[in-house]
Amino acid sequence: MLPFGHVAFTWGALHALQRAGKFPDADYRLAALAALAPDMLDKPLAMFVFRRSNAALLFGHTLLLHALVWLAAGRQRRQWLPYLLAFSGHLLEDRIWGFLQTFLWPLRGCSFHQWRHVGSPAAFLDAYRQVVREEPKLVLFELVGLVILTWTIIQRGWYRPERLVRLLREGR
Repeated sequence: MLPFGHVAFTWGALHALQRAGKFPDADYRLAALAALAPDMLDKPLAMFVFRRSNAALLFGHTLLLHALVWLAAGRQRRQWLPYLLAFSGHLLEDRIWGFLQTFLWPLRGCSFHQWRHVGSPAAFLDAYRQVVREEPKLVLFELVGLVILTWTIIQRGWYRPERLVRLLREGR
């Protein structure tokens, strides 16, 4: 899934949970950051550190890292739950079950799921352009994300300038 979709699905899920009375004080900005965190870790690593790995899903997409983050939350887990769910929800949105070599790293060896050469920003953009052309369901997921985000914006009233400013300033 592309960054837009991660944020859209996360905000839609958070809004639905808030309507059900859960996480009333959750910060949408932090939820977006948590939803993007696995890619914010892995993409720069793929482009600049592990340039020859031919992998775009690295440590941020492993069960090991997600388990460690949940454990690190410790007694604060309840307070951090919306952000932990957004962080690990990223794995569902990326359909990680199709990339078990990475998800179960290092249990299945020390290499990550092989994809395409993404060892530079240009190669990375080319790889994503090709995926968008080859995987129509990715475009469909992004369109569903657009619908979810539109619904969330309307429901939360973020089309009103004062509400949008509050979102940007306070995350609510």
